[in-house]
Amino acid sequence: MRLGLGSGPWAGLDIGSYSVKLVTLVPGGSRLRHAEAIIPRGTSNGEPPSPAILAGLIDDCMSRTDQSPRGFRGISVAVSGPDVIVKQITLPFMDESEIPGALRFEARKHLPFDIESMVLDHQVLGRNASERKMDLLLATVSQARLDRALAPLRELGVEAGIVDAAPLALANALAQSAARDATDDPGVRLLLDVGHRESWLSLSHEGHPLFTRRLAWGGERLTAAVAEATGASIENAEAWKMDAGSSLTQSGPEAAAARAAVESLGEELRRSFAFYRTIAELPELFTLRLSGGTARLAGLAERLGEIVGAHVSAFSPLDGSERGPRLTAGGPQYAQAYGLALRAA
Repeated sequence: MRLGLGSGPWAGLDIGSYSVKLVTLVPGGSRLRHAEAIIPRGTSNGEPPSPAILAGLIDDCMSRTDQSPRGFRGISVAVSGPDVIVKQITLPFMDESEIPGALRFEARKHLPFDIESMVLDHQVLGRNASERKMDLLLATVSQARLDRALAPLRELGVEAGIVDAAPLALANALAQSAARDATDDPGVRLLLDVGHRESWLSLSHEGHPLFTRRLAWGGERLTAAVAEATGASIENAEAWKMDAGSSLTQSGPEAAAARAAVESLGEELRRSFAFYRTIAELPELFTLRLSGGTARLAGLAERLGEIVGAHVSAFSPLDGSERGPRLTAGGPQYAQAYGLALRAA
């Protein structure tokens, strides 16, 4: 379902637990705008903010990009959480019309949830007629989480045109950016998106997502470590993390606490890479791109690179995009919203 009429922009909407990010893109990608609205502290801690609060923040982002909820051709939204699963599976060769029924039966072997409570989607990656097999990308989310993701837009009187799993939106953003870079390796691409409460590790090969993993590590863990080590409030610890002058390379107690917190993230990544090497090939030397709000902390990419033994660099796909007096600067926190905007722009 697509919203609006004519050739207006398509919107990518990332409703996170720390902020709401919006990226708008006109057909052909010739004009891109973006905005971010921080979720008030009282609503982002503990109980999730109400759909009405999120709707207000979305409307604010739209206003700052000179749009209204009904002014878009369509809106793409992502779903994220422990009940979002993206996995490549193999099925016997069959017609497209037969896939949904077979997929629902096969998914019972791969999902640790009641299949009746899940919404399933798929993408055919390839067909091997000689072996009578086909590779599919399976994406699932619980109906309850899907309803929560769509509720803020319904408060604004509109419906999402596309719903995507967060790791697929991130992989789409990285693939589009890499396509513009002639020096990029067209083979294996890795992206770590560090959110406020969780992170997504995505590995793609030849443009197809092959491996995704949700890590229960987010920027709030780093903030909490700084607050505990220094006796500061969560608000002051968060302010230190977000300050442009802060860095993991500093000698103060805040940086020391942050470095210790990052160690656990690095170990999670090392285990993920080791597991992936048991099921597929991963080059000894590779580049890991880093997105998400916490990726703005200076020294984070370098420290993770030291831990995992790889080159790590920040991924800011909106560098050079349009800005105005009411628009914030682009940054790695917009990767997911950008990938969503690309879905139909």
